[in-house]
Amino acid sequence: MSSQTADKGSSPSALETIRPVVVLVAICMVAGALLGVVHSVTDPIATANAEKKAQETYAQLVPQAASFEPVDCSVEGCTAALEARDSSGNVVAHVIVAQSKGYGGQVPIAVAFGADGKVLSITAMSNEETPGLGTKIANDSYIGQYVGLGAESITADDIDLISGATISSKAALSAFNIAVTAYEEVR
Repeated sequence: MSSQTADKGSSPSALETIRPVVVLVAICMVAGALLGVVHSVTDPIATANAEKKAQETYAQLVPQAASFEPVDCSVEGCTAALEARDSSGNVVAHVIVAQSKGYGGQVPIAVAFGADGKVLSITAMSNEETPGLGTKIANDSYIGQYVGLGAESITADDIDLISGATISSKAALSAFNIAVTAYEEVR
């Protein structure tokens, strides 16, 4: 056996080294392009669905409203501020969506304040809190405590927190106080 034959078998050629790299780069480019196409197709649908769900939430909070017009709000933690208008265009309520950090992530709530500044209705929106504990903030026994309150900040002494889910219920309380601050800014 010659020394040339021994050398060929012991070290790969440049082509054998580069070929897998080129194949992997090509696969990544194709996969990236496909993900981009899928995103461009599904993003408008997801955005429309999110907007539809938001409008349904607002309509549940203020059923007598014919439309909801966004208003500018600079309060940190306020993700949406809207004027609820009747069919004549009169403002019948303000809807504020606010959030605060809970145990599993942000805890968003939507609050409808009437013309008199009292809470008409409130709902806890979808969140990532612990199922069976932190998600109890959506139960009427907790979130219902806010209905009828005036547009003023409250403390944990003013409501009953959820035993075993104090971080989540304090986050909802904090989000409510953010909503009050936002309402005071936009009314």
